[in-house]
Amino acid sequence: MRNLSKTEERILIFATAITLLAIGLWLATGRDAYTKFEVVEEVEKPVDPNDPLAGTGFYEGNTKKEVVRRPEFRFGLLPTPSGVLDKHALSVATVTGPAWCLAVIALFLGHRRRKQRGASFTVSDGADAKPRNGTRHAAMDS
Repeated sequence: MRNLSKTEERILIFATAITLLAIGLWLATGRDAYTKFEVVEEVEKPVDPNDPLAGTGFYEGNTKKEVVRRPEFRFGLLPTPSGVLDKHALSVATVTGPAWCLAVIALFLGHRRRKQRGASFTVSDGADAKPRNGTRHAAMDS
């Protein structure tokens, strides 16, 4: 495994922490696939004892169902496809995506920078390394 700079390590820790927090929020709010601010559920409605059909056994085996709407927040894995810039755009994917994009870019740039630093030296006789641009390097002084 290659060595990471302190900045790269911090960015990876940040992205991992954001991901863990987002997944924790997703688990705590009901584990829905899509983000919701209103929950619509079908629940069983108790049979009214004063209903004349209930006394004859009409509802036996069949239960009454009722659609219930409740204002409840559910953090989803994906945003609800209702618009680009609204409150439904919050989701695990939209919160963690930018953090991981930043991490990938930082790792790519750090790898590229280390590669360029390593390529700026040439080995002439196998014993001494001389920089191409004429500057001295700390490794040459030892």
